Amino acid sequence: MRVPFEKVPIDVRRRAARAIAALTTEHMWPGEQRKIEARFGEATPVYRPDQPEIAYWEIEIEGVETVLPVPEGEAKTYDKGFIVVATGAHDVPIPHFSLSQAPPSRQLDVLGDIDRVVKLDSLCYAGQDKAGNLVGHLGTMPPKLDGLPAELPKKLPQGAASTVGGTDKEDGDATDKTRIKATRETRPTASPWRSWNELTKGYADSYRLHLASLVERAAPRWEIEKLTDTYGEGLRSGLTHTVLLLGEGDFTIEGPAANLVSAELNPQPLPPRLQLTPKADVSVRDTSFTVTLKYANGEVEHLPFFIVPEQAPTRFVPANGLIGLGASS
Repeated sequence: MRVPFEKVPIDVRRRAARAIAALTTEHMWPGEQRKIEARFGEATPVYRPDQPEIAYWEIEIEGVETVLPVPEGEAKTYDKGFIVVATGAHDVPIPHFSLSQAPPSRQLDVLGDIDRVVKLDSLCYAGQDKAGNLVGHLGTMPPKLDGLPAELPKKLPQGAASTVGGTDKEDGDATDKTRIKATRETRPTASPWRSWNELTKGYADSYRLHLASLVERAAPRWEIEKLTDTYGEGLRSGLTHTVLLLGEGDFTIEGPAANLVSAELNPQPLPPRLQLTPKADVSVRDTSFTVTLKYANGEVEHLPFFIVPEQAPTRFVPANGLIGLGASS
């Protein structure tokens, strides 16, 4: 079930590296060097009933102290956290992570012989055996939904009698009360699934509106991912930015602003860390540059960046980069 980190698609590994670089900075964990030195471990493919291919990768984060819950007993200390990375726009790029809990796949291992991990909602994971039978699950199993409308309403529907708005005019407020009349429409119902087989076959239809809403909510975050891949990350002049390498390797810097960036590669502890410190003022016309990472296994990455000059006007300075994070636990 688990594979080495290097077997995960390189775009998924890079998204994980960006997120972990942000999550383990001194800004996030002041004084906790053990978490700053987090490194990548094994990876587990995670599926979702409505997705024909791998929907997520659970990547283990080593070098952190976590807990492993056990059935009917006290949680045990563990040495791995995790980050879950989506493989596509069906969910936010980083829907789940934890530097204090053991990976979901490891928690499921405690329940029995797991061959496949299935993600059912933000915090519910199920494990099935080689025959496709349910072994156990983490979190609350989502119910079966019936009677859903064909699509989400475009405006506030007629619901139970209630009041929207402020107080009455005679109470001194100029806002009118808006009365919503009771509806006689059939409401959706929720019930337990009769079997694991019924759940996996009916999941896509039962949750079609929720899954469509999730895609809509995730779209802006994927647009940020696309813009980052195309135009690069913006680095504030004078501040040091950490780029986690995906393995042992070396780097080169090219582009119009290459000579405005000082760089230092720290090969240990793993993963190697490239420290970039740019320096540019508003007189520089083109502040773009590209970092090329060449790995010992032959893989190559080209990561674009641009410098935000010190005097450049900005509404805020992101402390840890722009990442689409989901739930943490």
